[in-house]
Amino acid sequence: MLRLIFGGTFDPIHRGHIETSLSAFQQLSAHCMHVVPSAQPPHRDYPGASATQRLRMTELAYAELPQVYVDDCELRREGPSYSLLTLQQMRAQWPDDGLVFLLGDDAFAKLDTWHGWQQLLSYAHLAVMQRPHHASQWSPAVQALYQQHRATTSYELHQRTAGHILTLATPAIDVSATRLRRAIANHSEWRHWVAPAVADYIHQQGLYLAK
Repeated sequence: MLRLIFGGTFDPIHRGHIETSLSAFQQLSAHCMHVVPSAQPPHRDYPGASATQRLRMTELAYAELPQVYVDDCELRREGPSYSLLTLQQMRAQWPDDGLVFLLGDDAFAKLDTWHGWQQLLSYAHLAVMQRPHHASQWSPAVQALYQQHRATTSYELHQRTAGHILTLATPAIDVSATRLRRAIANHSEWRHWVAPAVADYIHQQGLYLAK
C-alpha cells in the first residue's frame, strides 16, 4: 500500500492545498493520504486560527474524500513538531507500506535546513510538487541528495517503502494563506478560494478579522 503524507500549517486550508495534494494523489496512484496539520508556530504577527480550528477546517476540506485521513498527531505531540518525528511514527505504525512525504518545491529547496533532513529518506519517499513556470533554486546539498535518490516514474515508489525522490507537476493555484487572511481582514472577496464548508466555518468563527 502506498500512503501519502501531506503536512502544513493550513491557516487556513485553501484550494491550493487541496488541488495540488489531490493531483499528487492521482499521479502516484496512491491508496490513501494522511493530511497532517502542523503544530502552532510560537510567534504570530497576524490573528491566526488555533490548532483546534485549523484541524477542524482541514477535516471539513477533505470531508467528502474517504481515502483522505486528517491526522492530529503533530498537534498531540509535545515539543518541536519535526517532520522526521512524524515519519518515524508512521513508519513504526505501517512498517510494510510505502510512505510518500509531499512537499512543495520551495520547501524542498531548503530541505538541508530541516531537523534530521538526511534521515528523511530512511523512512519515506519524497514527492516534490512543482508549479508551472515556477522553479525554486535548490541548495547544492539538496541538489546532490536529489541526484543520488532521483526517481523518474511513480512506479519506482511502489517498488520500495522509502528512499526515492520524485518531482511532480501540479496545478498552479493563484492563492496563498497569507493573501487569503488579508482578503478576509479587508472584507474583500475570498470565499472562492476555500471549500464552502471551510468558508462557512471561517465566517461562523469570525476568523482572520482585523482586530
